[in-house]
Amino acid sequence: MTRKVLGRGIEAIIANKPSPVPTAAENGLMELDIDAIYPNPYQPRKKFSAEKIKELADSMKEAGMIQPVVVYRDKEDNSKYYLMVGERRWRAAQYLKWSKVPAIVRDITHDEIIVGALVENIQREDLNAIEIGEAIELLIKEMGLTHEKAGERLAMNRSTLTNYLRLLKLPEAVKQSVISGAISQGHARGILALEDNTDILTALSKILKNNLSVRQTEAMVKNFHTQRSAVTFQRDPDVVKTEEKLSRKFSTKVKLHYSKKGAGKIEIYFNQVEEFDRVYQLLFNEKEE
Repeated sequence: MTRKVLGRGIEAIIANKPSPVPTAAENGLMELDIDAIYPNPYQPRKKFSAEKIKELADSMKEAGMIQPVVVYRDKEDNSKYYLMVGERRWRAAQYLKWSKVPAIVRDITHDEIIVGALVENIQREDLNAIEIGEAIELLIKEMGLTHEKAGERLAMNRSTLTNYLRLLKLPEAVKQSVISGAISQGHARGILALEDNTDILTALSKILKNNLSVRQTEAMVKNFHTQRSAVTFQRDPDVVKTEEKLSRKFSTKVKLHYSKKGAGKIEIYFNQVEEFDRVYQLLFNEKEE
């Protein structure tokens, strides 16, 4: 199945027209010192396989760099260039200890740099869901876009875009498991429904230990909710009575979490700063009843 192309495509963003390898006169093809080229700061890909870079280097050693990298010039330092397309080729050339590489120099806007880097990489099969989410988040932040506008720029369904962003709320251990490939995006989305980080980490442990499928993970999450509902329904009457007493004391909702081992916590809710100030005064300025 062919993967859907996002936005106008990288060629359209960079050259405003589809084109094979450009000529020097038309598109600024030149040789650049490899040390003058730097990774794109908006590059969403965080990890590059050393093995694949070596394989590409072996190919380039035999056939050369058939397709040049595409770069843009640093606005403040004309001797520096940042990659737009071709970071793997640039890394392979470094591996081969080349001093120069063929490059196309583009004069592009800040917005095109961000969108171009994302569009170029988001279409790659090896870009994981967390990297995509982080790239979308950066796009929204840097360009001040709403989710709807960002979706339009990327030709991505708004709900799909939002789902990528929701994954960034997961605990770091879960995100790292997605990045490493230990679990899939489907697993991550499934346990995201648990909301409570302790439950999420427990679910992650069970997925890894039992090698659960996405469907089995969804069933486990459903069981979590069922068990939680049963616990809520059968709450200790003494705990409920204590909550009611504390709620009357502070004139706001109070939640008491208490385990059989004796550990627990008290949550006092407030809706505005004035209400917080009132609760604070009750806690520290009034004598106990």
